[in-house]
Amino acid sequence: MSLEDAEDENETVDELPPIGSLEKLSVQYFSNHAIEVAAVTHRGAVRSHNEDQYAVVRRSRFSELLACSLDDDDLSGEREDAWLLMVADGLGGQVSGQVASATAIRAVLKFGGELSSWIMRPSDGRPADMEARVSMYCDAINRAMQAKVDSDPSLIGMATTLTTAYVYGSNATVCNLGDSRSYLIRNHELQQITRDHTLAEELRSHGMPTHVTHAYRNVVTRCFDTSGKSANFDLFHLDLRSDDRLLLCSDGLTNMVSDSELMQIIRVAESTEEACRMLAATALRNGGKDNITLILAHLTGADSSPIAESSETLCMDTTLTN
Repeated sequence: MSLEDAEDENETVDELPPIGSLEKLSVQYFSNHAIEVAAVTHRGAVRSHNEDQYAVVRRSRFSELLACSLDDDDLSGEREDAWLLMVADGLGGQVSGQVASATAIRAVLKFGGELSSWIMRPSDGRPADMEARVSMYCDAINRAMQAKVDSDPSLIGMATTLTTAYVYGSNATVCNLGDSRSYLIRNHELQQITRDHTLAEELRSHGMPTHVTHAYRNVVTRCFDTSGKSANFDLFHLDLRSDDRLLLCSDGLTNMVSDSELMQIIRVAESTEEACRMLAATALRNGGKDNITLILAHLTGADSSPIAESSETLCMDTTLTN
């Protein structure tokens, strides 16, 4: 179990931050015909260093037809893109949280680069295919964490959360371990996809009131660490619609910005990039008591066919062996 210093939340602000303050935040922006992605990280207004890490990966599979005896109408290239979004939060109060979060992100990038294909789809509708691939990535993180400790024993005890979204066409797979969150924004409604792996959440699930559980909201019960014990991740599948948004973030955002503020900002922002910048600026304005990291993705070309209102849970509490 990992313990972060508990800090009071400030969930309201009188108004959105002025435009001038937004310019100080460096937002990275990426897009293609189907998706827009913006990302930002900031150490916050209190912490001396940033223990958060993020990554945005676009991987393409493209076949270029150079010559063929078929008619011209049959001559076409095939291109397929997938996006991997990741946010990791090294746990404050732990040994080298910054190293832990960086190790997790690097392990995913390195392992993915070694595979024959980054484009992952559950074949024949079988979610076990995606579960098996995610398990391989998580095992790679565990090996990388252990390798760090083997080379530097002072890193024993380092830990990190990780929330990821793998977007392929009109589908997404979300994986989570810890209290960083992933959200779906659809039809001006905010739905938390992930479940916080905290003692507060466990107590609430047993019926304890919020005013009692609040003090335990930063006691993380699941994470990537160096304990050698098995870790459990949650895996979700989403069928996406055009105009859906995915928000991945560390608790430095959600502890400082309420759900209603999140929706207000996303609703009034003129672009994905501006929304990302305004969200981070609002967290700073509200106190910025922790590192702030977020990735906001806007699906501009996903299939708009009707789907069920709730997310389909493919796999919950899958046990991993370190």
